[in-house]
This record gives sequence, structure tokens and C-alpha cells, in this order.
Amino acid sequence: MMSAVKPLTNIRTFLLWLALFCPIAAWIGWQDHADRYERFFQDTSIAQRMLSQKTVQHEAVLATLAALSHPPIPERLLPSLQPSMPQLLGLGYLRDGVWAGSTLFPTGLDAAVEHARQEGRPVTLPVDESRYWLVAPSGWSLLLDARQLIPAADFPPSLAMLTLDVGAGPLALLARQSAARSPGWNIDVRKPLGAVSQPFPMHSWRTLTLADWPWAEWLAWAAASCLLAASSAAWQRSRADARRQQEEVRLAAMTRLSTLGEMAAGIAHELNQPLTAILAQVRAAERLLDDEEERPTVRQALLASAGQARRAADIISRMRELVKPSSPSPRAAVDPDALAASLLFLREEELARRGIRLTWRNSNPGARPLGDRVALEQILHNLVQNAADALADAPGTRSIVLSGDVEGTEYEFSVSDNGPGIPPEALSRLFEPFYTTRPQGMGLGLALCETLAGAMDGRITARNLDPLGACFTLRLPLAGADA
Repeated sequence: MMSAVKPLTNIRTFLLWLALFCPIAAWIGWQDHADRYERFFQDTSIAQRMLSQKTVQHEAVLATLAALSHPPIPERLLPSLQPSMPQLLGLGYLRDGVWAGSTLFPTGLDAAVEHARQEGRPVTLPVDESRYWLVAPSGWSLLLDARQLIPAADFPPSLAMLTLDVGAGPLALLARQSAARSPGWNIDVRKPLGAVSQPFPMHSWRTLTLADWPWAEWLAWAAASCLLAASSAAWQRSRADARRQQEEVRLAAMTRLSTLGEMAAGIAHELNQPLTAILAQVRAAERLLDDEEERPTVRQALLASAGQARRAADIISRMRELVKPSSPSPRAAVDPDALAASLLFLREEELARRGIRLTWRNSNPGARPLGDRVALEQILHNLVQNAADALADAPGTRSIVLSGDVEGTEYEFSVSDNGPGIPPEALSRLFEPFYTTRPQGMGLGLALCETLAGAMDGRITARNLDPLGACFTLRLPLAGADA
């Protein structure tokens, strides 16, 4: 029998909504953060390439000046370069110890020129956090202002804070957020510029605040998941009502099945004698029909057959009386260990001959279920027999485990096996009368077990085990538990 369908309460509906909303909301948040970081990383790379192009341009200018045989005077050259290079503040060259430039002789320039010649490439000479000299081996030098490399408006929109260190400490090139780290999720990227002579460290970061969270997507999913939870609750209530009506119809039809097993055995036993007698009398009459002298004997045989037929009808009438409703059997506290010992005594040796091991496990030795011992024995015998039949063709080690445990105010008997399990399509119909999955079965054993359990205020459920096997559980009221 399938477990009763419990309609969702308001609390359970809310918990279902949380179970639906939270994982997807977390995924939405993670995906949004990943997208934002990807855009941020790409835009930071764009800013790094933009700054690198500017610094590479400086190297190109120095290389061009060094190649000139008759370079122009620095004071005249500066105004022609500044429109395309607003970051250029001054320039000049040092030749034979003599400085010719648009600015005063920079401190440390002679040492920088010597360093550049040793390196074979331009080197930097910092002035302050924003200005620096770029000194070439040829003696030509450019005074540059890093603040003028790229206007703040030209940086990609996803960037918030960006600094560049030209050698005298970080210089803020972009400040779209507060310089102080505000509460939130920080993302940052550090990259050097791509110019060999000016590999200045660039640092870009952004703080994702509450305003950056995907509120619209979360709100849309909250509404959708709420609708799903409400629909599930409505479906569960509808299903529970349908199941309740189905159970009422089924229980009404099952009230007279409690002695169906005994009735079937009685019918088979009682009808066997009159039917055998009728068959014998009819065959005798058939042999004597052609003999005129034996006609009285034939008549006597036919009368005897009619009497046996009336006897068979009386047997059926008596059996019909057996299934009339009767008062429920008395219930008492039953010792599970004694019940299991009786079952093991009767079945253990027989099952061992078939290669099946039957064991008993009691997790609560002192607990006692309320029930009818005879009915309990009948139920457990039936469940063990079904398990043994399921293991008939199973390969490897075969076992049946009978166990007892307490769950809340109920005592649970479980019969589990390691067989092939129950086909999914049969799980919902196992306890229907006359439904069976075995070629020789009548489909009455489990129906009778369910009826006997119901008479003791108990219930039986079935489920498949993972990875193999099936488990039938009989739940009964616990002796001493509050009603």
C-alpha cells in the first residue's frame, strides 16, 4: 500500500518555496558575479592596453629623435608634439655633458643616461607620483605626466578605481568609488603595462555593493518559485482528497477479506470430498447404463451425486457466512523477540535448504507493539514467504532480514531482502486484491496482510532498497504510548 498523501501545510509550503528559491537564487547570484567579474577583467585588460599603447608611443618618439641627424631645438619641438601627446610636459637631450632642453636640467639625469646605455633601452627617472622622465641611451629624454595619459571618461564604464605606480607611489587615474574600501564584495586585477621601458604596475578594483546585486532576477525567480510551490501544494491537496476517496472505497471492499485465506483453504478442502464422490458416482452410472438389471444402481448413484452437490452448495453457503463483519480481535502487548523466535523456528531450516539466510534484529528489545499475536504471525509469515519467492532466482548470497525498531509512538517490523526489488509499475498496486506479479499467485496474500494490519490500527508499506532489494514495513501502535 502506498503511504498516505499528506497535503502541504503553510509551513511545509514555505519550506518547499525556500528549497526551490535558495539554490537557484544562489546560482543566479554566482552567475551574475561571474559575469560582472568577466566584464571587469576584460575592461581592465582594455585599460591596460590603452595605457600600454601610450607608453609604447613614448619609446617610438625617443627612437625617432635618436635617428635624426639634425634634431630640432627642444623648445620648438615641444609645442608640435603636445597636441597629440598632452602628457608630454618637456623634453631635451644630454650630449657631452651639456643639457639642451625645454626645462631645467633634471637631477640625476646623467646617471639615468648611463643606466639606459648599460641596459640598451630607455629607463625611467621618477619626479613625483605622477611625473617621470623617460631617458633613452641616445641622451634624449621626455618629461611625462601619467595623469594625462588617458582622460577618465575614456576608461570602460565597469571600472571604478584604477591606480598606476610610476615609481613614487600609486597615482589614482580613476576614482568612481570612494577610495576607502566600503562594505561589499571586492574584485580587483593587477597588471603591469606592456612597454618594456615603462612596466608600471597597474591596479584596478571595484566594490560590488547591494545596488549591484541581481535584484530583478531574484524577484522574478521568487515569484516563479512561489507559484510553483503554491501549485504543488494545491496539487498535493487535490491528490490527497482523491487518495482519501480511493482509500474509503478500497477499505469498504476489503472489510470482508480478513479470513479470505482460511476460506480459500477451507473451500479447497471441503469441496474436494463431494466433488470426488460425484465424479466417482457419475462414472459408475455411465458404466451401468447399458445393463437393464443395474438401473436401480444407476438411480442410486445419481441420487448420491445430487446429495453430494447439495453438500457442496451448503459448504459454499457456510463459507459465505465466514466473511461477514465480525468484532475486531483483541489486542495486547506482543513480545517481538518471542514472535521472531517462533518464525525462525518454523522457517529458518527450510530457507537454509534453499540457500536463503533469515536473521532477526531488534533495535529496542524492551519495546512492545500492540496487536493480535496470531494475526502478526500470519502477516510476518506471508511477508517472509514473499521475500523468499523474490529470491528464488537471485544470484549470489541471498538473505532476508526481519528487524524491529521504534519510530515515535509506533513499533516497526521490517522484512527486507536483497533480491531484484519490485517493478515500479507494481509498487502502487501491491495491496490490491487479486493483483499479483507471480504467474501462480492469486493476489490475496498482501491484501489479507493489509486487512489484518488495519484491524490492529496498523499499516503496511513497501519500498525498493538501493541498490537492490525490497523492504516491507509493518507499523503498529506502541504499547504504553499516548493515544
